[in-house]
Amino acid sequence: MPQAYSLSNGNLHVTFDAHLQMRDVYYPYVGEENHSAFGAAHRVGVWVADSDGQHENFRWSTDPEWEITYRYLPSTLVAETVATHQTLGIRLTVHDGVYTTHDVLLRRFSVENLYSVPREVRLFFHHDLYLYGDKQQDTAQYEPAYNAVLHYRNERYFMASGLWEGTGKSLYQWAVGKSHYGDKEGTYKDAEDGELGLNPIEQGSVDSVISFRAVVPSEGNATLWYWLAAGKNYSQVCQQHERVLSLTPQRVYAHTRDYWQAFSQKHQRYLPGLGTVWEDHLHRSVLLIRSQIDNRGAIIAACDSDIMKFNKDTYTYMWPRDGAIVSTVLSRLGYWQPVERFFEFCAQIIMPEGYVMHKFTPSGALGSSWHPKYRNGQAQLPIQEDESALILLAMERYYHYSRGIEVVQRHFNGAVLRLGDFLLRYVQQSTGLPRPSYDLWEEQYGVFSYTTAATIAGLRAAERLSTCTGHLEDSERYRVGAERMQQALEQYLWSEEASRFLKKLSVGLNGKYTPDATVDASLCFLWKWGVLPPDDPRIVSTMQAIASTLSVQNGSGGVARYSGDMYQRNYSHSYSAAVPGNPWIICTLWLSQWYTAMAHTRTDLHKAKQLLDWAASTANPAGILPEQRDPFTGAPLSVAPLTWSHATFIEAMLDYSERYASLQ
Repeated sequence: MPQAYSLSNGNLHVTFDAHLQMRDVYYPYVGEENHSAFGAAHRVGVWVADSDGQHENFRWSTDPEWEITYRYLPSTLVAETVATHQTLGIRLTVHDGVYTTHDVLLRRFSVENLYSVPREVRLFFHHDLYLYGDKQQDTAQYEPAYNAVLHYRNERYFMASGLWEGTGKSLYQWAVGKSHYGDKEGTYKDAEDGELGLNPIEQGSVDSVISFRAVVPSEGNATLWYWLAAGKNYSQVCQQHERVLSLTPQRVYAHTRDYWQAFSQKHQRYLPGLGTVWEDHLHRSVLLIRSQIDNRGAIIAACDSDIMKFNKDTYTYMWPRDGAIVSTVLSRLGYWQPVERFFEFCAQIIMPEGYVMHKFTPSGALGSSWHPKYRNGQAQLPIQEDESALILLAMERYYHYSRGIEVVQRHFNGAVLRLGDFLLRYVQQSTGLPRPSYDLWEEQYGVFSYTTAATIAGLRAAERLSTCTGHLEDSERYRVGAERMQQALEQYLWSEEASRFLKKLSVGLNGKYTPDATVDASLCFLWKWGVLPPDDPRIVSTMQAIASTLSVQNGSGGVARYSGDMYQRNYSHSYSAAVPGNPWIICTLWLSQWYTAMAHTRTDLHKAKQLLDWAASTANPAGILPEQRDPFTGAPLSVAPLTWSHATFIEAMLDYSERYASLQ
């Protein structure tokens, strides 16, 4: 199950499940160095007793009697969770946020006593950290100078502490010990009697628990502030801790909330035909996208480590394709700075020959891949060519919206010329089509209509970027290259027999090409990138085939990638023509965008709105969109949030509202 919500400041990124438990702790990069192993949960516990010490009761937040709801506060990256336990007679209202200027997770626990007698309440926080992603050579120790517990190893330090509002009381007890070592299940077990053993230090495979104690009045409240500070050395983590104390947790919380409100509403957008609820969707998606962006420029696909159980790898990489598409949306909204940082990142990863590889870590290293350099007895370039092309398109869109000519000029030699010239060279002389590479879905090898459209769009972007910087000779080269490739697209990838564009030309062992007429949602990009107009009869017939063939018709709704898609398939059910595959958020929104583009009256927008509504319905209570949805159970699949899902959601909302406003 994808995580419930995530928080970030571009350095420290934390995810939570629906039971108030931290699940992922990324630092110092968003998406890199997860200091919380897959499956590990940082537990939260509550112990309650009458004021005379009678009727003791303890529950972890995973106890099924908790009634829990969660959401983000409007227009913020501050989460609010309300958890009520009738047996304990306790209600917790929890606000979570990551301080925007310092690497500190701050949690505000408002504890409400539902009984009409004063009661003693103890809150327990468990830290099951895997520094550098494993559990060895770590140290956990009590820090008497700060009344805190510290976990550290090498250049990674985490300090946990807190205090009760109004009283200034801090930690009540603590315990550090072994976890996941031999027969040691974890020090968290020490909390279940309401008392901790006060062991001050342990090394190796360690965990820790801290507790806070207060007497809560009859039907009254008490507020606890808890924080987890991160640093690269002891001095730095102490400074982070002292910053919270000196500024006060209340001011840190207010600053974090107010900053994100200002950020999300920096460029206020009104959405004619959709309304204020959809403006909230827009703000939420902007914030979730920002939460997945590292401060050094990498735009991460997703930070949800739940996907580890599927393939022992995650989405915590920067795919140049995803980053370029997200950057285009951010440029449209006027968020220039993360886009400019993305271009700086890209400038460092372009190979000398002018292409980019499969994917990259947030720190810029080459990411894991399944694209081989050797196939069918021959060496090959293990790339998806669209990723190189779309960086150019993202830069052109940035210039279109921002007029940031200085940024384009700075990257002209290192990015525009290198990428554009590669696209011109990586062409089959016999057909004028791109040479084979891997497809959008990173599964198949061949010459794809999608990749060809991306290359044409990239060449046209290079043409416009060359023109705006005064490089007219280069502009002419790219214009001619784009025109030739468009002619090749229409000659070789249009099928009269199928009356639609082909998915690809497969490359045989003999070097010959075989047409593949599989209906694939990626064919939407033939018009989305302006290669052909949306009302071109060939586009119309192709889009109609997508709508009729890939729409999931068993009542769950949505649009699949292509028939027979095996990725994340639910093998306990049978797929059929009515259920060609799992519905993807992005594929469904692409069809919505085409209906929007084809509308001539506001009534014509009905189909587009239905698909927008479907996409919105896939969000969890916090507004987070997954990658895909189970067509039989409706459960979210793969990762959440998927950055690409939220970028396409924004794009589809903007397209719809602009079209609505233009129609009478």
